[in-house]
Amino acid sequence: MVDAPPVIGTSVAVERREIVVLVGGSEEAFNRAREVLQYTAKTIVHIGPNGYGLYAKLINNALLGSYVIALAETVQLGKSFGLSDSVILDLLTKLSSARSPTSELKVPPKMLSGGDYSVQFALKHMRKDLDIVNREVSMRGVPIPMTSLALQLYRMAERMGLSEEDFAAILKILIKQQ
Repeated sequence: MVDAPPVIGTSVAVERREIVVLVGGSEEAFNRAREVLQYTAKTIVHIGPNGYGLYAKLINNALLGSYVIALAETVQLGKSFGLSDSVILDLLTKLSSARSPTSELKVPPKMLSGGDYSVQFALKHMRKDLDIVNREVSMRGVPIPMTSLALQLYRMAERMGLSEEDFAAILKILIKQQ
Protein backbone atom coordinates (compact mmCIF):
# COMPACT_ATOMS: atom_id res chain seq x y z
CA MET A 1 0.00 0.00 0.00
CA VAL A 2 1.12 3.55 -0.72
CA ASP A 3 -0.38 6.86 0.21
CA ALA A 4 -0.20 9.08 -2.82
CA PRO A 5 -2.93 11.65 -2.32
CA PRO A 6 -0.50 14.39 -1.31
CA VAL A 7 0.20 16.38 -4.45
CA ILE A 8 1.86 19.68 -5.23
CA GLY A 9 0.08 21.74 -7.83
CA THR A 10 -3.20 23.54 -8.32
CA SER A 11 -6.14 22.63 -10.51
CA VAL A 12 -4.25 24.26 -13.39
CA ALA A 13 -1.36 21.82 -12.90
CA VAL A 14 -3.80 18.91 -12.68
CA GLU A 15 -5.35 19.90 -16.04
CA ARG A 16 -1.88 20.07 -17.59
CA ARG A 17 -0.76 16.84 -15.88
CA GLU A 18 2.06 18.76 -14.23
CA ILE A 19 1.41 17.89 -10.60
CA VAL A 20 3.99 16.41 -8.28
CA VAL A 21 2.80 13.31 -6.43
CA LEU A 22 4.39 12.72 -3.03
CA VAL A 23 4.29 9.00 -2.27
CA GLY A 24 4.64 7.34 1.10
CA GLY A 25 5.17 3.61 1.38
CA SER A 26 7.72 0.90 0.81
CA GLU A 27 10.12 1.13 -2.13
CA GLU A 28 8.57 -1.97 -3.66
CA ALA A 29 5.02 -0.60 -3.40
CA PHE A 30 6.21 2.76 -4.74
CA ASN A 31 7.70 1.13 -7.84
CA ARG A 32 4.40 -0.66 -8.56
CA ALA A 33 2.35 2.50 -7.99
CA ARG A 34 4.62 4.62 -10.19
CA GLU A 35 3.42 2.67 -13.24
CA VAL A 36 -0.13 3.94 -12.63
CA LEU A 37 0.74 7.41 -11.36
CA GLN A 38 2.94 8.27 -14.35
CA TYR A 39 -0.20 8.92 -16.40
CA THR A 40 -1.44 11.63 -14.05
CA ALA A 41 1.67 13.47 -12.90
CA LYS A 42 4.77 15.18 -14.21
CA THR A 43 6.86 14.15 -11.22
CA ILE A 44 6.43 11.25 -8.81
CA VAL A 45 8.61 11.26 -5.70
CA HIS A 46 9.08 8.52 -3.12
CA ILE A 47 9.28 10.43 0.15
CA GLY A 48 9.67 7.55 2.61
CA PRO A 49 7.41 5.32 4.69
CA ASN A 50 3.63 5.63 4.75
CA GLY A 51 2.60 9.07 5.98
CA TYR A 52 5.74 10.88 4.87
CA GLY A 53 4.10 12.11 1.68
CA LEU A 54 1.68 14.05 3.86
CA TYR A 55 4.56 15.55 5.87
CA ALA A 56 6.22 16.67 2.64
CA LYS A 57 2.94 18.25 1.47
CA LEU A 58 2.58 20.05 4.80
CA ILE A 59 6.02 21.65 4.64
CA ASN A 60 5.29 22.73 1.06
CA ASN A 61 2.01 24.33 2.13
CA ALA A 62 3.57 25.96 5.19
CA LEU A 63 5.88 27.83 2.82
CA LEU A 64 3.21 28.41 0.19
CA GLY A 65 0.68 29.80 2.66
CA SER A 66 3.16 32.32 4.01
CA TYR A 67 4.48 33.16 0.54
CA VAL A 68 1.05 34.03 -0.86
CA ILE A 69 0.42 36.32 2.10
CA ALA A 70 3.75 38.02 1.37
CA LEU A 71 2.72 38.39 -2.30
CA ALA A 72 -0.60 39.93 -1.27
CA GLU A 73 1.16 42.30 1.11
CA THR A 74 3.65 43.43 -1.53
CA VAL A 75 0.89 43.94 -4.12
CA GLN A 76 -0.91 46.21 -1.64
CA LEU A 77 2.35 47.97 -0.75
CA GLY A 78 3.08 48.64 -4.41
CA LYS A 79 -0.41 50.03 -4.93
CA SER A 80 -0.06 52.25 -1.84
CA PHE A 81 3.17 53.64 -3.32
CA GLY A 82 1.25 54.43 -6.50
CA LEU A 83 3.09 51.91 -8.69
CA SER A 84 1.18 50.78 -11.76
CA ASP A 85 -0.17 47.25 -11.96
CA SER A 86 2.23 46.54 -14.83
CA VAL A 87 5.25 47.57 -12.73
CA ILE A 88 4.06 45.47 -9.78
CA LEU A 89 3.44 42.54 -12.12
CA ASP A 90 6.89 42.76 -13.70
CA LEU A 91 8.61 43.12 -10.34
CA LEU A 92 6.89 40.13 -8.75
CA THR A 93 6.84 37.78 -11.74
CA LYS A 94 9.93 38.67 -13.80
CA LEU A 95 12.47 40.82 -11.96
CA SER A 96 12.37 39.81 -8.29
CA SER A 97 14.77 37.22 -6.98
CA ALA A 98 11.71 35.90 -5.10
CA ARG A 99 9.67 35.28 -8.27
CA SER A 100 8.19 31.84 -8.61
CA PRO A 101 5.57 29.83 -10.46
CA THR A 102 3.22 30.85 -7.64
CA SER A 103 3.78 34.56 -8.23
CA GLU A 104 3.01 34.00 -11.92
CA LEU A 105 -0.12 32.00 -11.06
CA LYS A 106 -1.51 34.29 -8.35
CA VAL A 107 -0.41 37.88 -9.01
CA PRO A 108 -1.67 38.67 -12.52
CA PRO A 109 -4.92 36.73 -12.73
CA LYS A 110 -5.96 37.06 -9.12
CA MET A 111 -4.34 39.82 -7.08
CA LEU A 112 -4.09 42.44 -9.82
CA SER A 113 -7.25 41.51 -11.69
CA GLY A 114 -9.60 43.24 -9.32
CA GLY A 115 -11.06 40.18 -7.76
CA ASP A 116 -10.84 36.97 -9.80
CA TYR A 117 -10.58 34.50 -6.96
CA SER A 118 -11.85 31.48 -8.87
CA VAL A 119 -10.58 28.47 -7.01
CA GLN A 120 -7.33 26.78 -7.89
CA PHE A 121 -6.79 25.87 -4.21
CA ALA A 122 -9.50 26.91 -1.75
CA LEU A 123 -8.59 29.16 1.15
CA LYS A 124 -10.32 26.74 3.55
CA HIS A 125 -7.94 23.98 2.43
CA MET A 126 -4.87 26.13 3.05
CA ARG A 127 -6.18 26.98 6.52
CA LYS A 128 -6.83 23.28 7.16
CA ASP A 129 -3.30 22.33 6.08
CA LEU A 130 -1.77 25.04 8.26
CA ASP A 131 -3.90 23.84 11.19
CA ILE A 132 -2.46 20.34 10.67
CA VAL A 133 1.08 21.76 10.54
CA ASN A 134 0.41 23.68 13.75
CA ARG A 135 -0.94 20.57 15.49
CA GLU A 136 2.01 18.43 14.36
CA VAL A 137 4.67 20.92 15.46
CA SER A 138 2.99 21.53 18.80
CA MET A 139 3.71 17.86 19.60
CA ARG A 140 7.34 18.29 18.52
CA GLY A 141 8.14 21.67 20.05
CA VAL A 142 9.26 23.14 16.70
CA PRO A 143 8.94 26.93 16.47
CA ILE A 144 7.10 28.10 13.33
CA PRO A 145 6.38 31.81 13.85
CA MET A 146 5.73 32.67 10.17
CA THR A 147 3.43 29.70 9.62
CA SER A 148 1.60 30.46 12.87
CA LEU A 149 1.01 34.02 11.74
CA ALA A 150 -0.13 32.82 8.32
CA LEU A 151 -2.60 30.44 10.01
CA GLN A 152 -4.09 33.32 12.00
CA LEU A 153 -4.51 35.40 8.84
CA TYR A 154 -6.23 32.54 6.98
CA ARG A 155 -8.55 32.03 9.97
CA MET A 156 -9.36 35.73 9.83
CA ALA A 157 -10.08 35.45 6.11
CA GLU A 158 -12.43 32.55 6.77
CA ARG A 159 -14.29 34.65 9.35
CA MET A 160 -14.70 37.23 6.57
CA GLY A 161 -16.44 34.58 4.46
CA LEU A 162 -13.58 33.82 2.06
CA SER A 163 -13.40 30.04 2.66
CA GLU A 164 -14.65 29.02 -0.76
CA GLU A 165 -12.44 31.43 -2.72
CA ASP A 166 -8.91 30.79 -3.91
CA PHE A 167 -6.39 31.27 -1.13
CA ALA A 168 -5.02 34.28 -3.01
CA ALA A 169 -8.16 36.03 -1.69
CA ILE A 170 -6.08 36.51 1.47
CA LEU A 171 -5.37 39.86 -0.18
CA LYS A 172 -8.85 40.98 0.88
CA ILE A 173 -7.86 41.11 4.54
CA LEU A 174 -5.15 43.64 3.63
CA ILE A 175 -7.39 45.95 1.63
CA LYS A 176 -8.83 48.81 3.65
CA GLN A 177 -12.55 48.37 4.03
CA GLN A 178 -14.35 51.67 3.43
